[in-house]
Amino acid sequence: MENSTSDSFRELDFVFAQATGYVPWPGILQRKLLSTGVVQFMFTNGRKSVPYEKIWPYDDRSKEQFITSQNMKHEAFRKAICIAEKLRSGDVDVISEDADWELVSPLEVSPGMCPALEQSRAEWELNYVREVRLERDSLAVEVKFIQELNALRSSLTVRKQDYPTALWALQELHGLALSELLLVRNFGAVEAINSLCSFASTQPPDRREAEQVKNLARQLMDRFASHFKQPFSTPDFWSEYCLRSRIYRSHTVDIKPN
Repeated sequence: MENSTSDSFRELDFVFAQATGYVPWPGILQRKLLSTGVVQFMFTNGRKSVPYEKIWPYDDRSKEQFITSQNMKHEAFRKAICIAEKLRSGDVDVISEDADWELVSPLEVSPGMCPALEQSRAEWELNYVREVRLERDSLAVEVKFIQELNALRSSLTVRKQDYPTALWALQELHGLALSELLLVRNFGAVEAINSLCSFASTQPPDRREAEQVKNLARQLMDRFASHFKQPFSTPDFWSEYCLRSRIYRSHTVDIKPN
C-alpha cells in the first residue's frame, strides 16, 4: 500500500493508524501536524502522534488488508472495528466529547459490518486462558514477586520515601524470572509499577533518587511487555495488559484442572 502524506487526510477522517510495535488500528485523525497526525483510537480512546506513512484511509482497501481473521480473534480489535462501523453509519456524533464509544457492543452492529468473526468472544477468551496457564511452572517466583512489590509500596508513601529500599526492591524485581501468566494474575502489582513510570519527588534533594525509581519502573514495564506475544491487539502495552489480565481473572474459574 502506498505511503500517505499530510495531504492525504483531513481532520476527523476515519483512518487506520499503526503505533510502533502494534497492529494497524481504527481511529479518527484528530489533529494534523507537520509530519505526524494525532490519532484517537477506537475503543481504547487513547491518543498518539503517528507518522503519516503509518496512517491509511479507513476504506475497503485498508479493511481488506488489516481486518484479518487473526486480528479479529482479539476482543478489543473486534470491538474497535465495530465501533468504527457504527460511527461511520452516522448513529453517533464523532465530534462530541461525550460519545461513549466503549459501550457500543458488537451485538448492536449488523453482521455485515463485522466480517471474519470466526470465534465467539467467550470461546476466544477461554482459549487464551488455557494457553497462558501452560506457564504455571513460572509461578514458583510469585511469592517473591509479591513480597518485593509490597516492600516497594511501603517504601514510597505520602509520609515516607525510603529510596534505598525502593531501589533495592526494583532491582530484585528485575532479577526475577517473569512470565505472562505471573503478570496477568497480579494486576495490582503491575499497576503499581506502571504508576511509578511517572514518579517524581517534590523535594529537590531527592530528585536524583526519584528519577532512578522512575527509570527502573519504565525498564521493568518494558520487560513486562517482552513477555507478551506481539503484535499486540491494542495500540499500547498497558491497554493490552489490562485486556488480557481482565480476561484471565474473569475466566480462570471456568478452567477445570488437568
